[in-house]
Amino acid sequence: MQVETCRWDVSERVRLFGKMMLPDASMNAIVVAVHGIGEHSGCYNQWGEKFIDQSIGFLSFDLRGHGRSDGKRGHASLKNLENDLKTVIKYTRKRFPKIPVILFGHSMGGQIVLSYAMSKGVKVQGIITSSPWLKLENPPASWLIKLVKIVSRIMPSFTASTGIKANRLTSGASTKSTKTDPLMHKKISVKLFTDLLENGENILRNKHRLNVPLLMMYGDADRLSSYRAGKSFAQNAGKYTEFKLWKGMYHDLYNDTGNEAVFQYVMNWISRLIKNDGAVQNTRKMYRVA
Repeated sequence: MQVETCRWDVSERVRLFGKMMLPDASMNAIVVAVHGIGEHSGCYNQWGEKFIDQSIGFLSFDLRGHGRSDGKRGHASLKNLENDLKTVIKYTRKRFPKIPVILFGHSMGGQIVLSYAMSKGVKVQGIITSSPWLKLENPPASWLIKLVKIVSRIMPSFTASTGIKANRLTSGASTKSTKTDPLMHKKISVKLFTDLLENGENILRNKHRLNVPLLMMYGDADRLSSYRAGKSFAQNAGKYTEFKLWKGMYHDLYNDTGNEAVFQYVMNWISRLIKNDGAVQNTRKMYRVA
């Protein structure tokens, strides 16, 4: 396995950090991973190694305000985060012009990649989402949301705790902790929170705009992201969308008990995608799938 450090200057003040794992031999596809709130690219190292074993490259990066990337912890506009993703995709496409690119997004990252999937000029061959944030399973009271929106207009960078506890992420002992991992945090700004709430509603309203094959996954014991909202989206998004509900699993599907089965399911989906020569909407326009 080859490991490379990547950096992208997306503005005068913001440089993004990323890490790319590449197989020593031939590569059948490359997965670009977008993490959730408070996480960073290193949270997905184990999945990256699993993809390498299957001759699939893995590129993960830290969104601004996270990990080793610049920016106030937990603060950004959703538009800036989406532009960060576009920068990384552009780099990946240029670096590997004939290799299928698959986007993977978890939680907040799942919402970001869904926004991208519904935009014009999509330049990836497939999207995989794990517990994407479309609606919260237990949203704040309406009066509190109104207050947050007011504060967002006055002090957009004001941050508060996400309140996410480890026992809500996995059914067993979570390997992620802000106490043992200094790159993790539990902060979110009022601007980012408001953007995510409103954009989640927008995605649900405009599900018909999806124009790339999608695998959407949730655990039915997820106490953070609403799998019911995700199921509603998938049922109305078109024939290239597949919805998978994992019984007894929590929010962090990639890190929960049973994640081996989740990974195998993902691999089977990717294998079908890149073998169906020209069968999905946008692949033949870019290259002939091997």
